[in-house]
Amino acid sequence: MKARILLHGLIVVALFTSQSAAHACAVCLNGAGGARLTDAFNWSVIFLMAMPYTILFSVVGFFVYSYRRAARKARAAAESAPPLELAWIHKESGR
Repeated sequence: MKARILLHGLIVVALFTSQSAAHACAVCLNGAGGARLTDAFNWSVIFLMAMPYTILFSVVGFFVYSYRRAARKARAAAESAPPLELAWIHKESGR
């Protein structure tokens, strides 16, 4: 049983290390496509990986901006409001 698992493992390793498997990889096309193709592929991968983070940080940034703006408006409204003055009416107080 162990020998069979070892044999299957060796076959898988041999398939992954063969030349034909290496040329099937898009990153391994350096010799066939040239440096410009490889650079273009690398930049496209970077943009595809960065896009979800860009969208996420944009949404989070919008909510942070909205929260801070609302807090600033509330603070400004509280500071500009006149203090509450109580009116003392002698007739109604009974004194």
